[in-house]
Amino acid sequence: MAVHWNSRSLSANARGAEAPVPQSVLGGLVLGVAFDLTDPALEQVLRTLIAGRHDLYEADAEEAAVTITDRPAALGGVTGAHRVLRVGADEARRNAIDSLDPGLILAAAMLIGAGYALERETVERAANERLPASLLPRLSQRERQVAELLVDGASNKVIARALDISVHTAKFHVTAILEKLGARNRADAVSIILREGLVAI
Repeated sequence: MAVHWNSRSLSANARGAEAPVPQSVLGGLVLGVAFDLTDPALEQVLRTLIAGRHDLYEADAEEAAVTITDRPAALGGVTGAHRVLRVGADEARRNAIDSLDPGLILAAAMLIGAGYALERETVERAANERLPASLLPRLSQRERQVAELLVDGASNKVIARALDISVHTAKFHVTAILEKLGARNRADAVSIILREGLVAI
């Protein structure tokens, strides 16, 4: 799965056509998520997880930044200009993941809602791009904890609170992770972490 900045997705916002993306009291994006799922168990798990997060909230379809659906694109369903994340999709299309893991789904929703696009890759290409185990960056135990929080979309302040460290120390660990992974930014780091399986999700 490749993650890249989707410049067209936020162009209207940059022109002022949409309301600005809300900010949480702790800093960072707060995104509304809507559901169009045929699997009630998955929907309930996602709702429970969102209720405990500061960066996501459940919204109706009209005001949501992202709609999460498990309906195939060929069957229609979700339409409109807002962003859609298709889960459990085995077809190679944009903003679709074949995983039903709730943590991965919410991480992907955060990326899409923030203006990034997910591009599905073939199994052969993804396997060729993975680093050999001997070349994988070695993260310390603390860096792995920080990496798990990064995948969840946590800001430096949230990381600091969760790990009972200072914001300065959290920022230091995030910078170290970005350097070890050769990542340009946090979203790039999340993509590498997920692709290389550096943390358990």
